[in-house]
Amino acid sequence: MDNRGQRAPNKLKRDLEAGKVCLGATITMNSPTVAEMLSHVGLDWLWFEMEHSSLGETDVLTMLQATNGSDVSTVVRVPWNDKTMIKRALDLGPDGIIVPLVNSREEAEHAVRAMKYPPVGERGAGLGRAQCYGMHMGEYLESANQEVTTILMIEHIHAVQNIEEILAVQGVDSVMIGALDLSGSMGMLGNTGDPKVEAAVQKVLAACKKRKVPCGIITVAPEQTNERIAQGFTNLIMGIDVLFLHGAARAALGQIKKP
Repeated sequence: MDNRGQRAPNKLKRDLEAGKVCLGATITMNSPTVAEMLSHVGLDWLWFEMEHSSLGETDVLTMLQATNGSDVSTVVRVPWNDKTMIKRALDLGPDGIIVPLVNSREEAEHAVRAMKYPPVGERGAGLGRAQCYGMHMGEYLESANQEVTTILMIEHIHAVQNIEEILAVQGVDSVMIGALDLSGSMGMLGNTGDPKVEAAVQKVLAACKKRKVPCGIITVAPEQTNERIAQGFTNLIMGIDVLFLHGAARAALGQIKKP
């Protein structure tokens, strides 16, 4: 959002549609300072995490405001595939929403309907940061159905089995693989490197390539990010705020020699 309250075109959506690699980071801490800093380091997008953190709507609103004037795109993961949660997160004004644990075509359709204003969907119209509190209501109502990115989490073996049907739903802009929960649904929680889990990951990626749907995944180390880019993933999380923090602290401590 610029100094007039105008929203720039959704860069993340356009770049993903063009096949460009987009690097993001996940924010779990309630810190506008962290959000502001990370919005200026060169990342393409920020993921504000409401499912596995204590972040509430007011916290996310404040951090979204902290990104005003930057080039970074913003995406909020809501706690559940619930149209009220999605509606309230959308009115905070992010560029996209991540919907967790989508396992079927029906659940994908439910998420898309919640994301879209009528006649395409069921999203209610109200005032919030997304519309600059009513000052740019008309422009937002006209553009939101096309501009706001819908990303679905594929994080259960049932979703992998139904991936073709999920990707066929009109309005799904991208999927994001959650390998940790995927491994749990396969009876091997935490063993994300197991060949069976990796085979499921690759099945989703292959289906996305076939359908020309951008496929994303979470990585936590540069070498892992580079490997996934080489495989064809395009929207990638390359780190998480808390991992950046304690990783840097531990690395520094490891280089200090106590007498």
